[in-house]
Amino acid sequence: MTTRLHSDVQELTDELIATRRDLHQHPELAFEEYRTAGIVAQRLGLLGFQVQTGVAKTGVVGTLDFDRPGKTLMIRADMDALPVQEIEGRSYGSLTPGKMHACGHDGHTSVALMVAGLLANHRSELKGKIKMVFQPAEEIVAGAKLMMEEGVLKDSVPDRILGFHCWPVLETGKVGVYTGPMWAAVDQIRLLVKGQGAHGGMPHLAADPLLAGAHIVVALQTLFSREISTFQPATFSQGVFNAGNLYNVIPSEAELWGSCRSFDPSVREFMHRRIREITEGIAATFRCTGTMEIGTNTPAVINDANVAAELEQAAIQVAGADNVVDPGQSTVGDDIAYFLQEVPGCYFLLGVGNSDKGSTAPLHSPQFDIDEIALPIAAETLATAAIQFLR
Repeated sequence: MTTRLHSDVQELTDELIATRRDLHQHPELAFEEYRTAGIVAQRLGLLGFQVQTGVAKTGVVGTLDFDRPGKTLMIRADMDALPVQEIEGRSYGSLTPGKMHACGHDGHTSVALMVAGLLANHRSELKGKIKMVFQPAEEIVAGAKLMMEEGVLKDSVPDRILGFHCWPVLETGKVGVYTGPMWAAVDQIRLLVKGQGAHGGMPHLAADPLLAGAHIVVALQTLFSREISTFQPATFSQGVFNAGNLYNVIPSEAELWGSCRSFDPSVREFMHRRIREITEGIAATFRCTGTMEIGTNTPAVINDANVAAELEQAAIQVAGADNVVDPGQSTVGDDIAYFLQEVPGCYFLLGVGNSDKGSTAPLHSPQFDIDEIALPIAAETLATAAIQFLR
């Protein structure tokens, strides 16, 4: 089985890379993935999958029943790009100004299509069902939740979920497998401070929300050094501070935006409560009012121990024991976390960094690229894990 699967992967590698380059040239933003979804649906249909389109607007779900009772495995791939202008000079660079696959989702989708083909080729040896989920809108943390609301986990209920992410921090050929909370819960936090505006020359007549906001920013940094254990990773980064538009006018309100990141649900809840209390308390000190809103958010990506252990063994078969590593935790986020809250699974990391090829730029960068020779490793790892689970 291993030899035959590896041979199949080698035969399909050129097609895999061609698919990735085509998708890279035609990036589509969240909930705009119509061309990508069309390609996915057509290919799944040709492979014999039962195909659902328009799931969560632009998502695609393909299910293949192996006609023998067994378990159901779900493999998830995200499809959307980012509003980033790619650097010039690449033969397969984005053809759409201001849009780019700067997070590797073109690679994720291409690999998932290859895995669908591999499993279809081995269907006579498998039991149960394979469910391929091509998700829109990961970059705005909206696609997974909407797919769940539309029943993607209820029809052909999966027993296990697998997926992967391209990771330029790891060298090409490496596979990162982590047990437990691998990526952080991410919450978008909006703080609004309202006061009383006044002439800049008469600040005693104002209730200055800009001043209150400045104190809130400083106090929130102290929160992490004095109220959260150093053994509990957590961050709060302020990215936006909007207040006023004239140098000699004290504004009537200030708006602050930031992101709150944590791994432990109890720490996450504590952070939400304390950010709200600090905002309200400091605002009141300066005779203002302060409110907090939680916007776009996703829970932590938590890998099930048993699933991760089995995925690790599959990766060792494919890449070799020396190339399967512990990638550690990261405070980036991914909305596959919503799926993994409901069904045990594993989200592994594929090393795509290669300094000789210039593919070491971080995610979301205009210079981001992937070393494509890593993609067959992800495909074979996923297919190996799937075949072992569905035998």
